[in-house]
Amino acid sequence: MGNLVTHQVLQPAVAHPPRTSVSLGAGYTTFHAPAVGGSGAATGPTSGTSAGVEIPAPPPPPLAGTGVAPPPALRPQAPAVQAPAQLVNYYQQDRPKTRVVFVLLGVFLGIFGVHNFYAGYTKKGAMQLVATVLIAFYAEIAAWLWAVVWLWAIVEICLINRDADGTQFV
Repeated sequence: MGNLVTHQVLQPAVAHPPRTSVSLGAGYTTFHAPAVGGSGAATGPTSGTSAGVEIPAPPPPPLAGTGVAPPPALRPQAPAVQAPAQLVNYYQQDRPKTRVVFVLLGVFLGIFGVHNFYAGYTKKGAMQLVATVLIAFYAEIAAWLWAVVWLWAIVEICLINRDADGTQFV
């Protein structure tokens, strides 16, 4: 530990006796740190003696005006918010598909396989779409194939009551 030097304002009416320690100038007092393992006799400030009378040194000034703001007062904090019991599902399940939409798509757009795409049967829907496109290119050769693809769609809307995931139509 080192010595602590403080500045003290001197009262003009008080006469100070001569100091026995090194003088730092008017208005300063040197506080000596205690010796390690010592008796602790030199714990207070040094002050002069006059005619055998010990004159105590004045107390150090308060630490007012240091320019440092005091720490904020502690306030009771709200309890921590607990995490939800269930994690947020970013991939929400699709709403169940309705039978009415499936039938309407099969009746009006069944030759293109749109009802199969709606229900999740992508391979069947792709086969119907390819069959319809091929029939459109070769319409004059096999005009009766339009009826076959249309009949295929009507049979499917009558027989299928679940989507590709196995969920019942609502």
